[in-house]
Amino acid sequence: MSLDHGGFSSPGLWQLVESDAYRVDIPFWEELAVDSGGGVLDLGCGIGRVSHQLNQMGHTTTGADRNAALVEDFNRTRPAGSPLALTADVTRLRGTDSPIHGRYFDLVIAPQQLLQIIGGPKARMSLFKALSLLTSSDGLVAFAICEGLPEDPVDYPDVAPDILELDGWVHSSQPVSIETTTEEVTAIRVRRSLSPSGEVIEQHNAVTLDRLDLPGLEDELIEAGLTPVRSAHIPATDRHMDSTLVIARPSSP
Repeated sequence: MSLDHGGFSSPGLWQLVESDAYRVDIPFWEELAVDSGGGVLDLGCGIGRVSHQLNQMGHTTTGADRNAALVEDFNRTRPAGSPLALTADVTRLRGTDSPIHGRYFDLVIAPQQLLQIIGGPKARMSLFKALSLLTSSDGLVAFAICEGLPEDPVDYPDVAPDILELDGWVHSSQPVSIETTTEEVTAIRVRRSLSPSGEVIEQHNAVTLDRLDLPGLEDELIEAGLTPVRSAHIPATDRHMDSTLVIARPSSP
């Protein structure tokens, strides 16, 4: 039996199940978009959780993601008249073959811990150096990071799953455990899909996040030619940890 994705790609479906309902950060991105007064670039846009909201609020927001299937989902579900998302590796934005090469934005955002899943300090530095070229002279860049990652392994025996019913299928994603090292943590989930006829498809998923804190991130930004401006606290929800919003601008020549 094949899994019915309800019109989404497989990664798009699971983003819809696990994170599309997360909204506590949206007012922070909206405030920054209002202040910027210009075009926004949403890095790691996925299916459009943030971009679609900003575009519905009247902000011209372009999404970028290295997963072409997610970009297709984004473009199929985007608000009418809003920009198409682009397939682009955020760690390789400086090359002339990048679809963002030569474009400038007044605000560049990286929501939901993108910086912690793109491949470590070297990948972050490549992104930061590109942003100094992609951001207008008085523009801003903003990143959400999770500083409070657990130090010790965690088991989740009784956590209720995220659940979504779509086209007669019931999809659920349940946190199982967190594995830890000194440099990173890996969150493990069990994803289950119940067909209309009662059959179950089950798979495991693991996402690894680098440990990163505000002082360390600010040092990396300065090294890449970006000047930290301020930070803010994005509160926790009953399903998501709190995070730190870090805002910077291109340094003066």
